[in-house]
Amino acid sequence: MNCIIVEDDQMARASLELMCQKIDDLEVVGSFDNGIDALKLIKTEPIDLILLDIQMPDFSGLDLIKSLDKKPQIIFTTGHAEYAVEAFEHRVTDFLTKPVELVRLMKAIDHARENLAAAPSEEMTELFLKVDGRYVRLDLDDVLYVESLGDYVTFRTSTEKYIVHSTMKNIDDKIKNKKFLKVHRSYIVNLSKVVDIEEANMVIMDKVIPISRAHRPVLMNRIKTI
Repeated sequence: MNCIIVEDDQMARASLELMCQKIDDLEVVGSFDNGIDALKLIKTEPIDLILLDIQMPDFSGLDLIKSLDKKPQIIFTTGHAEYAVEAFEHRVTDFLTKPVELVRLMKAIDHARENLAAAPSEEMTELFLKVDGRYVRLDLDDVLYVESLGDYVTFRTSTEKYIVHSTMKNIDDKIKNKKFLKVHRSYIVNLSKVVDIEEANMVIMDKVIPISRAHRPVLMNRIKTI
């Protein structure tokens, strides 16, 4: 999950950042001391979860969520329990009072994760790649894996290799298909094409693909094992 932290208290913000680092599938893509700067990022980047303080000067946490057309999962973190009723009127995921404890934060994030998994989404079956000035149609079922090459990514099929100018994050955000999973900062794989999996790598066709320590728990949760 892509997450941002919005908290005007420096110590509380640093504490949340440290706790988030302990959660494998959570990536903090922004940390802000005000809601206005956070809103700018939310409007340009896909955000799954906001850890949001309520009482902030000029632009409160409640002001922020009222400004959103499409709300991600929101966990309020505040020292003011009296805001709870109003917070839940906005259908927030959870409401945590400061000081936030790791066990309680993890429980709230589990709730956010369940909500995201239950949300209906349209399954992508194809996409068009811009290659040499033209758009090439590609069936996702044909893709073995996607590999990052600096400012470019390679889509590999059993017979073809397509190189496009993009970032791995952009590709990961755009591919909405449950068969595809990021297993390393440089690789997104089609799980239906995996031949075998070891501790730190997997094999697809004749390619050995590394599995990062952070992504392995997510991978093991996605595959069926006996």
